[in-house]
Amino acid sequence: MVFGFGKPHFLGIDFGTASIKAVELSVEDGHPVLTNYGQISLSDLEKGTPAQGRSYDEEIVLHLQALIERMKPKSRAAYVAMPAFIGLISLVEFPVMEESELEEAVRFEAHKYIPSSLDDVALSWEVIERRGAPGGEEKMEVLLVAALNKEVARYERYINKAGLTVDFLELETFSLARSIVGEEPGLSLMIDIGSRATNLVLIENGLVRVSRNLDIGGRDITRTLAESLSITQERSKVLKKSGKDFLTNPQSALVFPVLQMIAGEATRILASYQAKHSGVQCKNIILSGGTAQFTGLVKYYTDIFKLPVVLGNSWRNIKYDPRLAKKIQESGTSFSIAAGLALRGTETVLKKKENLFPVSKKKFSLKELFTRKI
Repeated sequence: MVFGFGKPHFLGIDFGTASIKAVELSVEDGHPVLTNYGQISLSDLEKGTPAQGRSYDEEIVLHLQALIERMKPKSRAAYVAMPAFIGLISLVEFPVMEESELEEAVRFEAHKYIPSSLDDVALSWEVIERRGAPGGEEKMEVLLVAALNKEVARYERYINKAGLTVDFLELETFSLARSIVGEEPGLSLMIDIGSRATNLVLIENGLVRVSRNLDIGGRDITRTLAESLSITQERSKVLKKSGKDFLTNPQSALVFPVLQMIAGEATRILASYQAKHSGVQCKNIILSGGTAQFTGLVKYYTDIFKLPVVLGNSWRNIKYDPRLAKKIQESGTSFSIAAGLALRGTETVLKKKENLFPVSKKKFSLKELFTRKI
């Protein structure tokens, strides 16, 4: 963030498997405004072929440096996301207790989810709701967030070696929820299909309730398409973006086991949550990630879930030059994480002006949550 006589700018950086993306926003007349965005491909690294003599981390830094040099952002402090699959998000229920007792209970519970020593983990928690339970006993729901210290340090090194500083760090799950769902009331299920992994996120009234990561993604869909049509991976990637419907068109429909596995796990998550929260209904399914615009996917999942399925729109609360409308529409939801990070920065300005965010709507970040070490 840059302070001075000009407007503050907020830079969000998303380290994806297939590319690094960045979005820079400012605030004008009480609204986030797009001032800069860009991405750089990591296709060579994704194939496992870094340049001779350089490590993966060194290549990431070089790619980030090239992106920053090309964008020339006004902010030198970055809001950064780490991939969801390297962290843990879990909602745990406890009886109502004092904070000192809760710390001990959380530490005990964390051992069930984290195989590493807690000394090696950045771990924290936050009480997000207290509610009555059958029989009259009051319960509290606690959100656990964790990541290995070495992973937190690794992403900080990327940023520092690119000549920037880290102002904020979080798991990408929260960035996605912020940009695509925001503070909308009700329960939504977001299916974010990345290149390597898929993140299933239940969001209720603006708060992340459940997050699950599947080690399957867009590259598996590309592989299925290539094998089914006996074509190369590169040709398959082109066909994925061609607009041809391989999902619901009877003449060309193919079977994609990955999409079926995602639907099965999403159904299980919804059923489990609704069994614990009687009367709560999911209002829609929101698709995100590079595969979200795969032709036919909206109808395919609508038929499976019997719920409204929509494409996420990470730019819905961001103003931008109308001349960019076509390019932004073509980008789909690929900049959702970077936009969500930059939006977190704009909140630091908008909160002060409007004071719209009560404590119960607190946004969680590793840097904020991990100030309370366990």
